[in-house]
Amino acid sequence: MQIGARGWRYKTWEGTFYDADLPPEWQLSWYANHLRTVLIPADGPHRMDPDQVRSWVEDTDPEFRFIAEIDQARLHPDNSAETLPSLEALVAAFDGQLDALVFDVKDTPPAGWLFLEVLRSALPDIPVCLEGLPAHELPQGFGGCWCAGEDFSSADSPYTIVYQSEGDLAAVRTLIETMQETSIEAGAIIFTDPDRAFDHAAKARTIADLLDA
Repeated sequence: MQIGARGWRYKTWEGTFYDADLPPEWQLSWYANHLRTVLIPADGPHRMDPDQVRSWVEDTDPEFRFIAEIDQARLHPDNSAETLPSLEALVAAFDGQLDALVFDVKDTPPAGWLFLEVLRSALPDIPVCLEGLPAHELPQGFGGCWCAGEDFSSADSPYTIVYQSEGDLAAVRTLIETMQETSIEAGAIIFTDPDRAFDHAAKARTIADLLDA
């Protein structure tokens, strides 16, 4: 079970998680020395392209895991011709350290769904996880992405991502045990509090290790 935070580039982490004088370009290496997985948000501070990804790979060790959230705009029909090659190049840049891709599929047009099927076939070794669907609507072969309060245990998902916003230890333990008890093949718990996700994830990793998760 992978455990990490949603992103690592937060001003509020400077002087708390990171040393106050740590250069921004060293933050990912620092993060990777304490936590072993990160979900890269589709936002400005974590902008992804193959060159940037290759630099992130150089800043981490081969066992460190990335999960990449892909901008919903890439599912627009007008972008379909260029999206597949660009995503294939992006995945290749991770050099084997990518665990999954995440797409928010709320309001996705029919052409977007067709593209997702094409992408899943083109990248058979990388789970394509869909956010915004209840577990019973998850299409066969796709991974799922849910918040901790949602019912995900019934999903037939090759990779399950659960977002956890709080660091309450009892709630975190319950979540870990729930994921252990289901038929989840692989997955991750991603902490989302922009101020304390690093602390929540570190404590969750300790609990998971005690539970052999």
